[in-house]
Amino acid sequence: MEMKTIFKTISLVGVMTIGLVGCSSEESKFSPEQVIQNTLKEAKPVGPYYGEYDMTLAKEKMHVKEWVGKDSKRRIEISDDKGKQQSLSVNDGENMTSYDQAQNTAIVMSLSDELKGVSQPSPKEQAEQLLKVVKDTHDISLKGEEKILNRDTYHLVAKGKGEKTLFGDIEVWVDKENWMVLKTNISTVGGDTQTEYTKIDFDAKIPDSTFTLDLPKDAKIQKIDSTMKSEQITSKELPTVFKKTFLYFPEKSKLKMAKIEVMDVVGHKELEIDYEKDGVVYFSLTVLPTPKDNGEKTEKIPGEKNVKVRGQKGSVMEMNTFRSVSWSEKGFNYTIMPTDPDLSVKEILKMVKDMKLVK
Repeated sequence: MEMKTIFKTISLVGVMTIGLVGCSSEESKFSPEQVIQNTLKEAKPVGPYYGEYDMTLAKEKMHVKEWVGKDSKRRIEISDDKGKQQSLSVNDGENMTSYDQAQNTAIVMSLSDELKGVSQPSPKEQAEQLLKVVKDTHDISLKGEEKILNRDTYHLVAKGKGEKTLFGDIEVWVDKENWMVLKTNISTVGGDTQTEYTKIDFDAKIPDSTFTLDLPKDAKIQKIDSTMKSEQITSKELPTVFKKTFLYFPEKSKLKMAKIEVMDVVGHKELEIDYEKDGVVYFSLTVLPTPKDNGEKTEKIPGEKNVKVRGQKGSVMEMNTFRSVSWSEKGFNYTIMPTDPDLSVKEILKMVKDMKLVK
């Protein structure tokens, strides 16, 4: 998936590992709306803290240990259901290091300001995103008050109103004292996810050395600079972006190219064209060379469906206000993301038939 597309979708998918934090209150009874609003109030973030939780994702069981420090610093260790450590990652505030023990490989990624925002959204941002996703598609009710780790929680249930939702039924148990979610059950089209804390220490003393990862000397390390250098070009420069010719939408009476941007991503270039119709941004088209390993099977994002696009294998996502159409054709990957709320996936699938090769 393209870097820009990742930035636009990662927070949506990341809601599956929710951490809602808001203000504490002296009141003991709240309506569902009041509980939700409390998670969205401006508040001091919970932390530093140490926690452990069990997660089941599409029938795969994992045990996770997390250390959360100041300034978004975080250490996460993941083990399988037999206790064997599988991977660990450390965010020291400047770099994200992920280490796979089985492969003895590590990826070290410098965190640009843009990537910091999407890779580690604040609890408040996660809560807001969750509400945006389910507010029109679910009925939310307060089922009751229950104990999790001997802590008082509100048990919220969100029931889907129809089939066309990214999430099915959702259950969350929200800590009454600090509004952090201690347990979740989420049903999605990609499989069910259950998360429950088995340990939590909000008074943990976490030394800064926790966020330093010493890799084995023989580990294979791949360093990635997440900073995307970009430049804007004119339509006349389009044929020079890639070595081979590619598809695009030529301008016509009402459809104009508002902005053309070329980004230098790791190992390749990406082209993004913003199109406008009647002076208003209509959709964006992203083009990049198909990766050499594109033949490998990749897991779909929850909500993603396989379709034929211009006679090629492709996929669509259509969840609430978020829509996208992606496919590969003759050496290039294409993604179209509508900006106009009235531009449907069905219309896009018709539009792509009129795409032309750049000359």
